[in-house]
Amino acid sequence: MGFLAASASVCYFQVTGSLNPQEKYQDLQEKLAAEGFRSIEQSTDELSTGWVQLDDYDCSEFGSQHSCWRDHYLCFSLRQDRRRIPAALLKRQVIQLCEQFLAEKSTLSYVPKGEKEQIREQARSLLLARTLPTPSFYDVIWDTDRQLLRFCSLGQSTIDSFQGLFHQTFPGLRLQLFHPLARAAQILPEQLREPLQQANRAQTESILEQIEANRWLGVDFLQWLLYRTLNSDSRYQVTTSGPLLEKQPFTAFLDNRLVLVGGGHEGVQKIVVAGPQDHYLEVKAALCQGKQLEEATIHFQQNEDDGWKLTLKGEKFQFGSYRTPMIRPEKDPNDDPQAEAEAAFFTKIASIEEGEQMFESLLKTFLELRLSEQWQKEQAAILHWLKE
Repeated sequence: MGFLAASASVCYFQVTGSLNPQEKYQDLQEKLAAEGFRSIEQSTDELSTGWVQLDDYDCSEFGSQHSCWRDHYLCFSLRQDRRRIPAALLKRQVIQLCEQFLAEKSTLSYVPKGEKEQIREQARSLLLARTLPTPSFYDVIWDTDRQLLRFCSLGQSTIDSFQGLFHQTFPGLRLQLFHPLARAAQILPEQLREPLQQANRAQTESILEQIEANRWLGVDFLQWLLYRTLNSDSRYQVTTSGPLLEKQPFTAFLDNRLVLVGGGHEGVQKIVVAGPQDHYLEVKAALCQGKQLEEATIHFQQNEDDGWKLTLKGEKFQFGSYRTPMIRPEKDPNDDPQAEAEAAFFTKIASIEEGEQMFESLLKTFLELRLSEQWQKEQAAILHWLKE
């Protein structure tokens, strides 16, 4: 789904490298245009990948500042057009061409291997020419002040394609996944960064190892939040920077969907608990058996009307189906369409950043406890609760 949709899945990256403030606007626009999307509708190519405008998925030109800049946000989209040939259809076409080949070569009783490969390629070309490509669109919102980039997809193959094209487009810049430990280090005060580093179980700076070795962060956070959901009033305060005021109250709780993972005799086992729960007895039993919370749906509320919801992927802190309060733009036929589009964008980005600020405030509350001497007492209370 697109950035302006009711909900969108978001993968977070940090952009490293330097940008020239005087030249970045025009320079980045030109680089996007150089790798703009090229249509394959009139060809037999199977795949085309490139950049298009956020507001117009058919336009790959970035000639003006308004085509991709919203204040300090660089906004564009990844477009992928792909032709897919069903296996059954390809098989049928190959059989027909083989029969035609044998009809013309009456001395042969079967198609030689070399000829069979050529026939298969011919069949693919014939079908590709008759198949329209299917487009896919993935929005990109790059906050150049914070060097934080939001990519609206969680599919690993799509993320790989995006990273590859980004590095090809901006060779002087690099994307680093904004993994849990990096996010934790950014929101904690200076005095807690040393305890966090001591809790870091990775032996190197490799991003993959940082993620894998510190899975405990997401696991402990979600289990703590489950405990708090059922044993507290779920009230918290804003304690991180962002659009919301400091100490502004909000509520946060788990509900609707939880995913637990654990090893068994026959390999990795996954348990999905969906729908409203009263006491989470099934989840508590699974946790007692050694399963771990891998993802869960978190709700944030400021009042009865304004609610945020996201499915947190605990391993990488990606946001699945991130839903913000509805945008209700006022329609006026006399309004400038471009001004309306920009107003909708800024309303949406403000709402997204408010939800992120509440999430980081909740995470900070957990980390301040997790890295303190009080954690052993809290952990004992959680274990006692699980066995009740």
